[in-house]
Amino acid sequence: MTTPPPPPPPSEPMGQPSGSSDDKTMALIAHFGIILFGFIPPLIVYLIKGDSPSAKSEAAKAFNFTIIFTAIYIALSVGGTVLSLADSSGIISLATSCISCLLWPAAFITNAAFGVINGIKANNGEETKYPFGLPILK
Repeated sequence: MTTPPPPPPPSEPMGQPSGSSDDKTMALIAHFGIILFGFIPPLIVYLIKGDSPSAKSEAAKAFNFTIIFTAIYIALSVGGTVLSLADSSGIISLATSCISCLLWPAAFITNAAFGVINGIKANNGEETKYPFGLPILK
């Protein structure tokens, strides 16, 4: 009786990041960088790692997700400032301040949580997925 040959090594499923340790590190920087610096780290990784499809793809995902939060931060700042300057009684200014005080931390925590989760997944070679994103970079 002969023993069957060993099964072939598992290949990585389609769409999952593969590549060198450097590519995984760059993907990690792109995802973790959004916590403190917004869309800048993913954009830098996207531009300098153009030869690495996995790092470039991860940077594009992080950028497309965090650019929405950049727009939210700008809208909250501009909207709050305009409404505060336009209000003479102070009621609208107070309401705007309360809403901004709730939305800023909520947006930051959401952005940070998904950045950390997807950074760890990218570093482990798993597929990353953000719940939404503005498809600017491909």
